[in-house]
Amino acid sequence: RRLRLCADPSNLPFSSQVATDPGFEVEIARAIAGTAGAEFSVHWVPTVREIVVLRQLYGERCDLIMGLPLTPRFTDDKPRLIVSVPYYVMRQAIVSPSLGAVRSVEGLRAKVIGVQAMTLSDTLVYERGYNRKIYRSAQEIFTALVNSEVDAAVMESPLAGWFVKKNPGFQAVEIRDPTRELEIGAAVRKSDRELKEIVNQTIRQLQSKEIPDILGRYGVALSQIGPAAPALTPELGAARSTYLTQCSQCHGIDAKGTPAAANLRTFKGTEDDFLRVVRNGRQGTGMTPWKGLIGDDDIRNIARYIKSMQDP
Repeated sequence: RRLRLCADPSNLPFSSQVATDPGFEVEIARAIAGTAGAEFSVHWVPTVREIVVLRQLYGERCDLIMGLPLTPRFTDDKPRLIVSVPYYVMRQAIVSPSLGAVRSVEGLRAKVIGVQAMTLSDTLVYERGYNRKIYRSAQEIFTALVNSEVDAAVMESPLAGWFVKKNPGFQAVEIRDPTRELEIGAAVRKSDRELKEIVNQTIRQLQSKEIPDILGRYGVALSQIGPAAPALTPELGAARSTYLTQCSQCHGIDAKGTPAAANLRTFKGTEDDFLRVVRNGRQGTGMTPWKGLIGDDDIRNIARYIKSMQDP
């Protein structure tokens, strides 16, 4: 069997024609095909206009589209489409400079906030009456953040995680609001129910390790599906977001380490020791200095967050 994906050639972190950075949706689709024993290929098509992409699927130029929300508002008017189980959750996130970072929606009150027009992020800021600056694309918001045209931005969590991964002087804090969270799945033609079941089965198989690993490589750790996080104080909640966007790529989502970096749950030093290592790095290892990129209080809170995950 073959599995042909419809994807945008220039839409990172979701998809890209660049072989070294194909995007997490392309990598997940490839993993689905590999697990199902199917031959994988990509049919590249710009996704700006939804109808153009759907026509490619209906016309059998491809078999699969990634990144579709599992909401009646989206699916009810598409009777020829059927969507899989979700492989991640898209949330909203606040992005701001690490020093003086905004840690909550309330912290946006006196800020100039960048948002993309006609998005859930735009609506969230508008409903609160905050001072928002509207941009046409996520890339324009990224530029505005780097150039200090805005104090902070609200955007979808995959975009926030990708931006922070590429710009270590910033941090992302997820907004926990179930009314603005979207479960995201993959779509196939409704007539191809066998393929839908294959996709569902493989997503479930890949959900414990392969999909989180792929999402983590693109800084999309904030959006992963998993057990509900324990209740955390606002400080530890912000520390969790900073850890997921800045540290989890090397140390793992659960802080248990990877082949590239140490298991932080077994760290036996004090908070001062942890602060010193993070600020100054460790020579001869991949641990680079984070001084000036993450504030000292934030580093201490990350240490406390990691300690909160340790077994009693």
